[in-house]
Amino acid sequence: MNSKWLKYRIKLGFTKLSLATIAMFIVPLNTSAASFKPYEVKAVYLFRIANFIRWNDESTMNTVNFCVIGDEKVSKALTSITQGKSIRSLAIQVHQLVTPKCDITYLSDLDNDEFSRKAHSPHTVTISDIPNFTDMGGVIELTHIDNKLKPKINLVNARRGEYVIGSNLLRIAIVEGQ
Repeated sequence: MNSKWLKYRIKLGFTKLSLATIAMFIVPLNTSAASFKPYEVKAVYLFRIANFIRWNDESTMNTVNFCVIGDEKVSKALTSITQGKSIRSLAIQVHQLVTPKCDITYLSDLDNDEFSRKAHSPHTVTISDIPNFTDMGGVIELTHIDNKLKPKINLVNARRGEYVIGSNLLRIAIVEGQ
């Protein structure tokens, strides 16, 4: 086999994957048009976002633990979506409480003071749909723009973490900080 041809095919595959990823994040939030409930869309976003996070200690991890606080519907939808799936061969578990094992914590409908009082490990990626969540120290805010859900990522807050956010996610997100 020609190595140039193989490199071309690999590059083409990554390009197609990137385009599919970008298209996936442009999901309409209008539930009548898309026939998805807002909590289902949020659950899909949580799962998809997790695929673009690489933890520094991932080689020693056995599972990716999602902790969903304040929205039981999102938790149940995420449990249903992730059943039988994995992220880079890591099993997925969904919890409805904050534990030291949380790799991704989704907070919804919480008092602003409650978020700042909670201790979050630098290992944990914090995500919320609370307005101005990234201004309060959160890493990713799911914000509504033109009736669509879009991730807003605060790089200053993300750099405090023990993980890396993939460039394909950063490319389609609203990025704050440097």
